[in-house]
Amino acid sequence: MTVQVRTTRTTSQPADPESLSRIGFALAALAAPVSALNPILPHVGPVSAFTAYSLLMFVYGVFHMRRRPPNGLRRFIIVFCIPILAITLPAIVIHFGAAHIFAEAVVVSGGVLITLGLIALPSTLLTIRAVLAGWLLASISTTVLAIIELTTGRHFGPSYLDANPGASKTGVVTVFFNPNNYAAFLTLTIPLLIAGAALATRTWTRRAYYLAAIASVPIMIATSSRFGVAALLLGVAVWMILRIRSHFAQAFVLAFALLGVVLVFKFLQANSAGEISSSASGADYAIKLFGVEITSDSSLVARWNLMLNGFDMIDRAPFGSGPGGYELVALDQGTSRMTFGMINPHNGAIEFLTQYGVILGAIAVSVTIALFVNSIRSNKLLHSSAPERTLASASVCMIACLPLIFSMHSTFLNVPHEWAGFATIAVVAVYLHQLRATKAPKQHENTHG
Repeated sequence: MTVQVRTTRTTSQPADPESLSRIGFALAALAAPVSALNPILPHVGPVSAFTAYSLLMFVYGVFHMRRRPPNGLRRFIIVFCIPILAITLPAIVIHFGAAHIFAEAVVVSGGVLITLGLIALPSTLLTIRAVLAGWLLASISTTVLAIIELTTGRHFGPSYLDANPGASKTGVVTVFFNPNNYAAFLTLTIPLLIAGAALATRTWTRRAYYLAAIASVPIMIATSSRFGVAALLLGVAVWMILRIRSHFAQAFVLAFALLGVVLVFKFLQANSAGEISSSASGADYAIKLFGVEITSDSSLVARWNLMLNGFDMIDRAPFGSGPGGYELVALDQGTSRMTFGMINPHNGAIEFLTQYGVILGAIAVSVTIALFVNSIRSNKLLHSSAPERTLASASVCMIACLPLIFSMHSTFLNVPHEWAGFATIAVVAVYLHQLRATKAPKQHENTHG
């Protein structure tokens, strides 16, 4: 008797299109540390570590895109990013090495490429954990450098004091050129660290996130940045509001936070980062608003006048003056208001509108609103015990603090870590949008089942 043995040939199964390889995880995790530490990382000629990473992240993301359910928010972000690249990439070639134009075009192009690369990755929790792990690494690295600076007086990379020796030396700088820039980085980092702790799967990782977040608070104070301290107050208030159901209590918390912000700007005058010079500091200036004169110091007066100058530029060139255009117009045509010799916009929203025009500006506002609304809806839909709710809350806090973050930088668009922040908000938003789309039908079935 013959026994036939049927052998089953095992075929290799195709890889899960929503999986993230180790290379993809590493690249996603590098977004924040490379952007933050770029000033002290190796450069090869005009190519910085940030530029090289942005190209690598974009190429990897594009070549690893897989067919997935349609996501309207992802498409909206792409629609916003493509026209920016259409402006900045030719500017890099045409104005290679030109002052103001080339440097900004390179950073903006890099930031957009990182954003497109990250949102091309699978919209999974693993991708989000990878990005947040990068912010943890960036936080730990810069905190160590901050401690070294506070104890030894040594800062790393170029400092605002190199460009403006008359400025008052206040606040820790590390690799961020200016204390306000460091404060802006911390404003983004603290909510993301809390979200990372909520999503962590290991106890030691969760503790690392919490310790990094706690350490960031005194570092924020050490920057001496009024905008940073104000953002800290506003961020805490927004987080509380998202956890409170009573509308009266929410209004009370918001009013208390706004009062705190006003008091911070009032009582930290002349003792904070951003003063132009010791001789110019103090309450000797005033900002006119709706016919009322508000006593201020040189820093806030300069920012106010730079913003008004920006409105003049928008009126003359509503379709934008291109990368670096604000500074070039200020140098070429001068300014009609006192800015203490400063030509940088000191306001990210005005900077974008003057250089990329009102049409792209309107799209940028629409994208920001869409990201904000998506985060709020996710915060409401997700169960209070869901770790993703903390992720949604972190996103709301970062977007709510944008008006303050915009005013922390001399030039917002030329700062790599701000683009890492935008890319992070974008990839988180795409993930939350997809998560809501999958959870909403289930909740509907549970309600009507």
